[in-house]
Amino acid sequence: MYCQNRMVHTVQEGDSLYRLARQYHTTVTELILGNPGVNPYNLQVGMKLYVCPGESYVPPQGDSGNAGNSGSTGNTGNAGNSGSTGNAGNSGTTGNAGMGGNTGNAGNSGSTGNAGMGGNTGIGVVIPGGQRPGGNQTAGEMQNSVNQLFEAMRLAWLELIYWTRMYMMSVDSGADAKEQYAVEGRLLETADAITDVFAERLPVAVTRQLRNLLVEHVEMTGQIIRTLKSGDMENYDRQIREWYANANQIATLLADQNPYFAGKETRNLLLNYLDMTREIIEHQMNGEYDQSIDTFRDLSDLVLELADYLARGLLAR
Repeated sequence: MYCQNRMVHTVQEGDSLYRLARQYHTTVTELILGNPGVNPYNLQVGMKLYVCPGESYVPPQGDSGNAGNSGSTGNTGNAGNSGSTGNAGNSGTTGNAGMGGNTGNAGNSGSTGNAGMGGNTGIGVVIPGGQRPGGNQTAGEMQNSVNQLFEAMRLAWLELIYWTRMYMMSVDSGADAKEQYAVEGRLLETADAITDVFAERLPVAVTRQLRNLLVEHVEMTGQIIRTLKSGDMENYDRQIREWYANANQIATLLADQNPYFAGKETRNLLLNYLDMTREIIEHQMNGEYDQSIDTFRDLSDLVLELADYLARGLLAR
């Protein structure tokens, strides 16, 4: 993931990804994307985090300690400057190497709040087959509508896998029940985000069915994570079967509504998504963290492919 103005933040006491996202006008999702090996529940003082600040971020005057600018090696103690609390200068770290989270063509033009999805660049979508998303729109308006659909679909699926990973890490690290509950609640919201992208292009009754299946999918994912962590393999195997059956139901529902989704590709993409997610969870719970991270990068690419496929299908309907 390319970031023209990437910064390095040195973790201070009391820092959290939520606080840093607010400080740098970015999102938790984007911080996770840029630092795939970091456990968000176990930030350590002195740890270096890559940050791609949002367009609206303005560095506090005189505080260049965390900007990674060569020669900026003495601005410690800038407490009180817009939340930047004395991070000593990290000289020479302005390069873009090492940015984790191989998310494919995510178009980083810096739109605040959209993890890896800033602006309309990088999507490269052309309206297929003369389709007109809206009534009396100009060509530019139609293209913008198409780009927005692809962006929204991509972002919704990216947030699903990122919040799934956050929940998995909270369970694996033994975070307290209150924290796990909060993260699981945010994870459940991703089902609504995906449903919202479909809502304008599906009948109301079908949209409700899709939402129910997506919520069921997310709930099952949480159960699978907790069950594997507990070591209850009998229930784990049963839950995996139900999880795959749910994905088949989603594929069937989409195929029934849209001939574009009637082929094998819909089902195959959804099942590949489950395969990779399962692999990530199993690696994580077995302590195989490097493999978990590597597979997560591959999953990021896959869900972008899945999201683009679903968006094309909605346009072709």
